[in-house]
Amino acid sequence: MARPLEVIEGPLMNGMNIVGDLFGSGRCSCRRWLSRPVWMKKAVAVLLPYMEAEKAAMVAAGQEVQAQGKVVMATVKGDVHDIGKNIVGVRPGLQQLRGD
Repeated sequence: MARPLEVIEGPLMNGMNIVGDLFGSGRCSCRRWLSRPVWMKKAVAVLLPYMEAEKAAMVAAGQEVQAQGKVVMATVKGDVHDIGKNIVGVRPGLQQLRGD
């Protein structure tokens, strides 16, 4: 059985890349492209309890579990990523993804 993180980094990210490629080539609608973060968030939410259980098992086995650090992401006002963030902000049901 694959570890939860391997599922996220493997098939889920591969699926995100495929949808991105389809959108970039014009074979995927904007609506579908904008929905991919929602589905990724739902998939990660399903895997999160398994990740926590894996962490608890490591602690119970006496292994040291450390935080891997923090990632800070930013966009330049007006660039393509900032525009995408704003689209997500106005589309009903996606506001929770903004993190503002």
